[in-house]
Amino acid sequence: MNARFTIVLVVLLVLVGGLVGVTQVLRSSDEDIERGDRLYRVSSSELSDVTISQDDEKITFVSLDEQWYIKDEEQGENLSVNIDRWGGIPSLLGGPAVSTNLSESEEELGDRASYGIEPPRSRINLTTFNGLGIEVNIGDLTPTQDGYYAQVTGSEILYIVHSSWVDVLMRLLTEPPYPL
Repeated sequence: MNARFTIVLVVLLVLVGGLVGVTQVLRSSDEDIERGDRLYRVSSSELSDVTISQDDEKITFVSLDEQWYIKDEEQGENLSVNIDRWGGIPSLLGGPAVSTNLSESEEELGDRASYGIEPPRSRINLTTFNGLGIEVNIGDLTPTQDGYYAQVTGSEILYIVHSSWVDVLMRLLTEPPYPL
């Protein structure tokens, strides 16, 4: 056999093996999500309003005729959101992936106040067009600072969600996506 032909075959074999490996990793990640490793699930197209609150600060976003608005509580009117800043937010609100289900651990969780859940540091209230309400309580940052403790009201299960999810949503409270 020709040396060039052998080298080409080896390179092709390595590439095909790498693609198979990447496909398997991606497929296993999809299977993890399908098993329910989400804090909650709701379609972004079903959301009618979202309220984000922390301490005394609160902001509400409403969906009217497939457009999102910031609800102005003082003047009673709605301001269009800046679509450049809002674009992916409804998808993020569809249900965050959880990194850890603490309720599955062998250890006793103890008082929820030690996680910042009772009372919560922040809240995210979601309402769907059919009236379903989901209230997410956000607690303290984890000791490794890569996640926040989170719990859906009415559930005893305590999770850790990725810090980037919480940070993006809390930024909407501190830096609202007002229209330009």
